[in-house]
Formats: sequence, structure tokens, C-alpha cells
Amino acid sequence: MKKLIALIGSLFTLPIVSAHCPLCTAAVGVAAVGAKYYGIDDSIIGLFIGAFSISVGLWFGLKILKKNYIRFQMPLIIILSFVLTVIPIIYSINSNSLYMPLLLFGEAGSLFNKVYWVNKMLLGSIIGSVVTLVGYWVHVKIKEFHGRVLFPFQGMIITIVLLVLTGVIQYFVFK
Repeated sequence: MKKLIALIGSLFTLPIVSAHCPLCTAAVGVAAVGAKYYGIDDSIIGLFIGAFSISVGLWFGLKILKKNYIRFQMPLIIILSFVLTVIPIIYSINSNSLYMPLLLFGEAGSLFNKVYWVNKMLLGSIIGSVVTLVGYWVHVKIKEFHGRVLFPFQGMIITIVLLVLTGVIQYFVFK
């Protein structure tokens, strides 16, 4: 009985924590459904879903796990974050595909001339992931070069600017 009372008492003294991954992943999924409802292109929705997944992986790898426990820990966390965030959201939303003929050489119908259908949301997620990693890399290089962060929220602002520019380009390319 004493252990039960101690357990219940300790529940009131626990520090406040912030649940991030499952709740935010669900929120991103709901936002993607809403964006699709309002007619935003699937590749642009995927761009921000991919960016979110990489941001969660970076956040978890840098802020939560401050020490390396296994070899290639950070890339594994980022890849796992991408797979566990993007794939369930993509397959829960009916996404359009992009027609991509691959005409390398030879005559039509030969082994090298094929037509592929690529899921636009998956393609956008991959692009968003790469852009987010580039934004983070630029932030780190600026910080290394100047020895400090130049302005508040530097990493976030650089990444968002790159994502918006990429989204505008995607709007005109994939439309």
C-alpha cells in the first residue's frame, strides 16, 4: 500500500514534458488532408510533410539524444523519422501521380525507354527532406564561419525561405 501511495504522489512531482512526434505527425496528416481539400497540389503538401519529418528527426537526434549510442545514429534517426512520418501519411491520403517518361536512348518500347508514374506527394516529400537538410547545413556553415548565429531563429528562417522558394518552383513545374 505504501508503494502505491508513493507512486501516486510521485505523479504530481514529475516534470512537465512535451509530446512531439505522434501528436505533431497526426496534426501534419490532418493539415495535409485540409490542404488537399482546398486544392493545394500534392507535391507541395509533400514538400512540407517531408520537411516536417526531417525536422523531427533532427530535433530528436540533436536535442533529445545528445550522445551517440550507435554508429551512424543521426542518419538512421533521420531516415526512420522520414519513413515513420511520410509513408503513413502518403498512403492515408489519395495522392495523384506524376507522369514521367524516361527516354534515354533507342527506339520507343525498348528496354531503356519506359514510362513511370511517381506519387507526387512522395516526390514532394523527398524534395522537402533534401531542402530541409540543405537549410540546416547552410545554418551550421554560417554558424561555423561567424562563430555565432547571426539573427534569432536563423536555422528555421533559412529553412522556411528555402521551402517557400521550392514550393513556388514546384507549383509551376508540377502543375
